Amino acid sequence: MHAFLASRLLALHERSLSEAVIYRNNGVVEGVTYIGTNVIPSCSSRQALFTMADYLKSRPMKFSSIVGESAVVFPFWELIEREAPSVRLVRQKQPLLSLQTEPLLASDPEVRVARADELEMVIAAGTSMFIGEVGEAPQSNDFRARAIELISMGRTYIRRERDQLLFKADIGAIGAGALQIHGVWVAPEFRGQGIGSHGMASVVRMSKNFAPIASLYVNDFNHAARASYKKVGFIEVGTFTSIFL
Repeated sequence: MHAFLASRLLALHERSLSEAVIYRNNGVVEGVTYIGTNVIPSCSSRQALFTMADYLKSRPMKFSSIVGESAVVFPFWELIEREAPSVRLVRQKQPLLSLQTEPLLASDPEVRVARADELEMVIAAGTSMFIGEVGEAPQSNDFRARAIELISMGRTYIRRERDQLLFKADIGAIGAGALQIHGVWVAPEFRGQGIGSHGMASVVRMSKNFAPIASLYVNDFNHAARASYKKVGFIEVGTFTSIFL
């Protein structure tokens, strides 16, 4: 969670359309909420939670999702639900996984950092993954811009055979001494062959230069992915919830 939130906070600048709201009690920070395309609340007290919710309700709600630790997201949503847009989809339980040691599997030697000229292939794979996850296509301009950004920073990893991608994963967030992997995708016809698990082992090893701890979150009903991540060595350390509006 801290990597996810910290990465958004580090990206803020004076001309940013996003913002961070901080709640202090006697000088002690008890709440930090990132407000942008998505809202990421983090609160350690009820007062912080209520104050953050009141602040959000006092302004136009233009965000498309609320993401974070389940223990915070659910009560936060209850406080703003009446004023917020209608819910499209709820991912109630998304285990948060972490790997701080060497992966248990060998790397896939074919996995490498994606190049700029492979953008369209990466976008096609990412779009396929997004539709399978959310049930609709992502906003194309934002999705393309993010794909360009991640490739330019060397944070998209792929396995390619000729003109087809077999595997893709991104380092979506870096902060607080950890990184968060997202956008993990394996071509449907190649699933069940170990490409995803060995590919993830490669990503973990290749991304050590960004942060020593790898993390990700996954839907609880995605048993195949959870089994694959367990083979790599990931362990469950928390629970996320995502509410899409």
